[in-house]
Amino acid sequence: MIKYLAALISIMLGANGQYFLKLGVTRITQSSIGSKGLKEMAVGLISNFHLWIGLSSYVLSMVFWLYVLSQLELSKAYPLASLGYVITMLLGFFLLHEPINVYKIVGLALIVTGVIFINQG
Repeated sequence: MIKYLAALISIMLGANGQYFLKLGVTRITQSSIGSKGLKEMAVGLISNFHLWIGLSSYVLSMVFWLYVLSQLELSKAYPLASLGYVITMLLGFFLLHEPINVYKIVGLALIVTGVIFINQG
């Protein structure tokens, strides 16, 4: 059971990383990238707090994922990662106010169903 909890934590950290990377790059507009030189743009990226949180989330996610890989068959572990699509879509909907339609809901239901079937075998 702990291996599935570690997988869930890893997946949630990965989705969290996506959310914060999105916040970070949203702060860097197309116009500011075009009007600044490479040095200024690099400093802006390096000093972007949201990007650092996103990258840190990915590093922590990887640590948990390495544990998962040591405990589960790859053919069961890797499909679990697709649950990140579900979490990311929910984050986008609730925190970024991105639209969800019936096609996305059906797609998410198929992903979850597939993960359940794969992990039963």
